[in-house]
Amino acid sequence: MGIKEKELEDLILNLLDRSSAIQNKVRSICSASQGTSASHSAETVMSDSKAGFFDKRKIASLESNIDQLKRQLSQSQAECQQAVSRIQKYESSYVQLQSQCKYLESENKKLSDYKVRLENELKKASAELDACMKRLNDLEREYQRMQENEQALSASLAKANENVQKLKERFSNPVILLDRYRTLSATIRTGLSDVICDKDEILFIASCSTSDHLKAIWTYTKKLAGSNGDANSVEVLKDIFDYFFEIFNSSLREPMYARDSVEAGYSFDDDKYDRCTGSSTSGKITQVILKGYKSVNTGAIICRSLVLV
Repeated sequence: MGIKEKELEDLILNLLDRSSAIQNKVRSICSASQGTSASHSAETVMSDSKAGFFDKRKIASLESNIDQLKRQLSQSQAECQQAVSRIQKYESSYVQLQSQCKYLESENKKLSDYKVRLENELKKASAELDACMKRLNDLEREYQRMQENEQALSASLAKANENVQKLKERFSNPVILLDRYRTLSATIRTGLSDVICDKDEILFIASCSTSDHLKAIWTYTKKLAGSNGDANSVEVLKDIFDYFFEIFNSSLREPMYARDSVEAGYSFDDDKYDRCTGSSTSGKITQVILKGYKSVNTGAIICRSLVLV
């Protein structure tokens, strides 16, 4: 009986080799059964009927325990299957998570490298921005200076234009007088060639602006007018003398000369005036042909007026 029970124990353990808790349970039951057999052999041999009764009880108990163990085994197998299924599911999830983790680690490495590149580019861009801002500030200051220079140049240009206009106005008369002088006859221009230079406007102004040349112009004009010369030529020379007479006086701190104040209707005086051709020897002055001038300081007559009496 002990051998059969041992074989049954091994069979059950083989069936239940995946559950240590059940194996321990079976061992406990079988050990109890074997212990009972050992004590029975030590005791006084019982009768066959009594022994057969006890064997049936043990078998029934063992079969009941086996059924219970089978149910526990079936339940444990189902739980084990569920556990295996969950383990497989977890292993699959773990593999997926490992794959995702590796992917994320790779992406994180890429992002880290990209971050480093961006930081380097940001530093470079910041340096370039600083340089650009410095250049911009320099350009703004340069632009400000250029604006100030432009304003100054505009003011200078306006002043220069004003001066040019004044010069044009001031020199318009000499230019006109030079043009008129060039229309005079060659004889007159030759007679005044040592006094008046008509090559250009500057030389013309310079030659007509000295006291000696003014007196020479006046003397030549008086000679031409006194001999009944060309009236138009006399007017041109008179206008030249009058203009440069004013220029000469205005160039001095104080005027040096003053024109004679003689007018038509004055009594003729040989000590003050000269008569032109066709005049009477005495009487009233009927026309002032050419006004003379005198010294402001001394009152002395430099050139006497030419009149018609």
